[in-house]
Amino acid sequence: MASSFLLHADKGCDKDTWPDTLQGTRQLYDNWAKTYDPELKQHGYNGPTATVKALVKWVPDKTARFMDIACGTGLIGEELLKAGYSSIDGLDMSTESIKICKEKNIYGRLVCSEVTTNRLDIDNDTYDATVCVGCFVPHHMNEECFPELARITKPGGFLVITMKQAYFDTSEDYNYGGKFEAAIQSMVQQGKWEVVARDHVEGYFGEHNGVTLVFKIM
Repeated sequence: MASSFLLHADKGCDKDTWPDTLQGTRQLYDNWAKTYDPELKQHGYNGPTATVKALVKWVPDKTARFMDIACGTGLIGEELLKAGYSSIDGLDMSTESIKICKEKNIYGRLVCSEVTTNRLDIDNDTYDATVCVGCFVPHHMNEECFPELARITKPGGFLVITMKQAYFDTSEDYNYGGKFEAAIQSMVQQGKWEVVARDHVEGYFGEHNGVTLVFKIM
């Protein structure tokens, strides 16, 4: 199975190599969990580091409470901890990845759930910052979950999304490009959030560049 995981990494989670159902994606991560960290690092995954660099500008308070959406095996949590943050919760749909997060002893609460249009088992206005890194890819998450991500984040808090630039730019790739921008502007018009930053991430995943989007929740 390891070679198939590496294929996903080499392709930057290309739509032609990814499972075509949410259940298939969940199973892939369950099987991948034990080797996920070293394989992603081997293939130059810079998303966690770049995201936390952006976060420290917008969330300087080290006592801030974070939700790491699609936390996987805890790579984002590790970077948050290095940056001095300690109040970190996580959510992921992979039970095996959640087990590894527990072993790392980084997170407070860990929630096992997918993120779609469903209401999460999280109260309104819970987090000072909600972080989503590398989860807007096929059969993971899409723009339909924006309202839910805003709901769990406190007014005045921040939602930070880091993703592959091509997914954001190219409407042919899962329709993220056109739908993403339209959904972002819809949230602005509804008074749900303000777009405060769009940062280019050089070498987000190997040769693939990325973008970090920062939203201030209203």
